[in-house]
Amino acid sequence: VANPWTSDSPEFWELEKQGKDVAARRVKRWAFSLQELLADPVGHDQFSKFLDKEFSGENLKFWEAVQELKCLPQSQVIEKVNEIWSEFLSADASCPINVDSHSHELTKKNMVKPDRWTFDPAAAHVYHLMKTDSYSRYLRSEMYKDYLQGSKKKLIFQTSMKGIRSIVSFSGRKDTNS
Repeated sequence: VANPWTSDSPEFWELEKQGKDVAARRVKRWAFSLQELLADPVGHDQFSKFLDKEFSGENLKFWEAVQELKCLPQSQVIEKVNEIWSEFLSADASCPINVDSHSHELTKKNMVKPDRWTFDPAAAHVYHLMKTDSYSRYLRSEMYKDYLQGSKKKLIFQTSMKGIRSIVSFSGRKDTNS
């Protein structure tokens, strides 16, 4: 596999995502974009925890619900639209999100004839907020820095253990010339 930093081949990154141990280079990749962070299962989980600590986890939950809505069979769309509205945007929402009045009004108009794109204005606003505010705060957070450091330490430990193993196996050999 080619060097991922100099290659256009996505193979390496896909293989890397499947590993259980999170390499430092994988964690660094989260800093490329919010999309990269959310595409990585571990990165997504870490960002979700960060948002919960910041009391803005509902934004990611809403955005994910809208993405899920777009993939549903047509027969389930109206029911899901109503669920999303009730949970996130109605006056008595159980998990209210904070969207600007323009996005809210557009979404409210879309509720007259609900479809899988009903929430696009609100979802775009929420994604923009996450991208410009929450994501940049996450990258500056101790949580991200600690996770990155932990990944680097694992890499250093694994590398040093390989070195120790080769030293042990080298010193344990019998000298056949004696």
